[in-house]
Amino acid sequence: MSLYRLKGTAGSVINQSFALGEPFVLGSSADCEVQIAEPGVAARHAEITWVDDKSLLLKDLGSRTGTLLNGEPVLESRLRSGDEIHIGSCRWILQAPGLRPNRVLTADAVKTPGRIWPRVFVWTVLGAAVAAVVVFAWQPEWLDILKSMLE
Repeated sequence: MSLYRLKGTAGSVINQSFALGEPFVLGSSADCEVQIAEPGVAARHAEITWVDDKSLLLKDLGSRTGTLLNGEPVLESRLRSGDEIHIGSCRWILQAPGLRPNRVLTADAVKTPGRIWPRVFVWTVLGAAVAAVVVFAWQPEWLDILKSMLE
């Protein structure tokens, strides 16, 4: 049996990795392999099982809020590397052994973006300067009015 992993990409499981064993249950109960302590998550919400020791099967275990696979509600479906599982606010990407799907969050994808205000300020000042040059180039009499107001 290959060692597949679930890589957390959102919610309380972000940046956590879970090796898939048999059985593998996701839910709010303490006996689940992945415990999700959120309103709307059933005690035993979903399960991932092996089929013929070759592929994985995702089953929703009758939860009220449902389980999403690649953005679509699912009751039961086979899984492939790179599939996204979504329960509550938590999301995971399925990783096959030795592979890292493009959608998996890397350190660069997770890093906090830089502050935006310095960039906004610089672009605002540049925009105002360009606007002033354009106005004074097309309406030179405004420059004379401005000079007379300053005197």
